Amino acid sequence: MKDKKLEYERLGRMPSQATPYLRDWLDRWLDEIVKPRLRPSTLATYRSTVEALIKPAIGGVRLGRLEPRHFRMMEEYITKGDDTCDPPRKPRSSATAGSAWRTLHKALDDAVKEGIVESNPCGRAEAPRVVYAERKILTPAQAGQLINAEADAMWHLMWRLAYETGMRQGERLGLVNSEIQLIDGVICIVVEWQLKVYNNVKNARDIPSSLGARYVAGKAYLVPPKTNAGRRVIPLPESLAAELGLYIKSTGRVKPDDLVFVQADGAPLNRMIETRAWKKALQRVGLPDDYVPHSARHTAATAMAQLGMSDKVRESIMGHSDISVTNRVYTHVGTADASMAVNGVETLLALEPANPEEFGLPVE
Repeated sequence: MKDKKLEYERLGRMPSQATPYLRDWLDRWLDEIVKPRLRPSTLATYRSTVEALIKPAIGGVRLGRLEPRHFRMMEEYITKGDDTCDPPRKPRSSATAGSAWRTLHKALDDAVKEGIVESNPCGRAEAPRVVYAERKILTPAQAGQLINAEADAMWHLMWRLAYETGMRQGERLGLVNSEIQLIDGVICIVVEWQLKVYNNVKNARDIPSSLGARYVAGKAYLVPPKTNAGRRVIPLPESLAAELGLYIKSTGRVKPDDLVFVQADGAPLNRMIETRAWKKALQRVGLPDDYVPHSARHTAATAMAQLGMSDKVRESIMGHSDISVTNRVYTHVGTADASMAVNGVETLLALEPANPEEFGLPVE
């Protein structure tokens, strides 16, 4: 009984004269508070940040004794590194320090809710100043070259969807036939799923039931978008809709729940497979391989801005959640406006008309 009482005091589960050590609270926070409500991928990110950055820096400080200097110590631990360690600890970016700060801030907010401390000590300190590096993106003309040079039918469609619609990687990898719908006479993709690979999940029961995940195969699951804004309707240019329809017909994957894009053996695709195909596509047109697939979303958004599309239309197509409640709830973007946007992007990309016979697709 005495040992159990000491354990509960250590973890902050019952009152004591001293608040728990930060490292002990973070363990409880991850397993008891965060795990049941977050996606496995987000939990893995939090756990990695806690173990690699927060605990080694200031984990030995009690919650009630945390002061601004401790947060500065954590920032210095992350950004300056240490050559005297074995192995040496390399300095990390200010963005990494900012991520650690946000994670710690959330953990201490929950400590306040649990009644362990009266206020969040982060409120008395300044967050790390983050200097973000600008992401490299292809110009619309370069994107058009990459798409036109792609001879594989599946990847040709993947690159078109990435650049013409701004779909996220997981949304493209997790595209199922039921998401392709006719709305107001326009073929659209109604984004309802994204493919996630949870390598750290040993049992499906480890995924919160509130997530609404659907098991696919192996470690792959279909999960809904993170935000309501992620659930959106994306009209397709006529040529892209036609090419997509012919591709689905040629593969025979026509059931509503069928993944549109899969490996040769029918297994789901993943980030590594697409990245390899992406690097080959870049090399094919003589571009550096340090561009990442996610940069296609930036190119798409930039192209829509060049076309003079309104913020509401661009945010609707891209699925961003940083719009006001008024715009998100009460202002609706019509299918005609969104259709004009994606067709305009197709024009900027200067795509050559696709010849179905080149891909072995049926001609209609």
